[in-house]
Amino acid sequence: MPTILKDLSTPALLTAMENNIYEGWTLFGQLLDATIHDEPELLWFTSGLPFQLGNGIMRANFTGNELEKTLSKKIKQLVALHLPMAWLIGPSTQPHELGSYLQVHGWELSDQAPGMAVNLHDLQEQPLPPGLSIEQVRDEAALQTWLRVMIAGSELPEEALTLLLSILSRHGFKDNPAAHFYLGRLNNQPIATSLLFLGGGVAGIYNVATLPEVRKRGIGSALTLFPLLQARERGYRIGTLQSTEMGLHVYQRLGFHEYCAFSVYFWQGL
Repeated sequence: MPTILKDLSTPALLTAMENNIYEGWTLFGQLLDATIHDEPELLWFTSGLPFQLGNGIMRANFTGNELEKTLSKKIKQLVALHLPMAWLIGPSTQPHELGSYLQVHGWELSDQAPGMAVNLHDLQEQPLPPGLSIEQVRDEAALQTWLRVMIAGSELPEEALTLLLSILSRHGFKDNPAAHFYLGRLNNQPIATSLLFLGGGVAGIYNVATLPEVRKRGIGSALTLFPLLQARERGYRIGTLQSTEMGLHVYQRLGFHEYCAFSVYFWQGL
């Protein structure tokens, strides 16, 4: 049985929020057949694939008297792999000024997002927008559709879809008790996605995406609320996510509050 967060203090919540991301990204790395490196200073993985999210650094904890020297040496070792990489910086990252170190070494700030959370018992059930239905993905064909909609709704490059479809083809659909995919259909046409990841004791929401032509109809809100209510039925007390600028007001209306900030830095693999 999974451990569900019961300590709702801010420090416990921040730890759980980060652990949800770490566990989810580690699972993604495993699907990529990546090598996972769990070291005292870093949690990271390398798949060798030529895109940043295929080679990721999730946790950094560099302290000590020779901090700058140690950190500089590790960054150079990672850069020497000549792989594009993504480095996540969160509230527990040490040192706090790690982003500045990365930029000195040529890494580029790609994204910044508020880390948000909501008490699931505060959520109110709402009727779905007219014509919208939401289903949980339970087979490979449905997951292929989910991937196509998610990539288009997130406005990601076609290369990302090709890669993800090849991974799905290699591994097939496997029911995972931690990862639950949701597909929204408007008048039976697939138009929106979300992902619920149960890890770190909390219910994490990811990949909320709606096709551009059907936005601003409450669909993204519905695709966020629906899996969270299901997580509540499973006994979870806290929902978490990292918001885009577009989704911020949607999540605030649902009752989410900002607790921290996350940043992602990219290395191009030159």
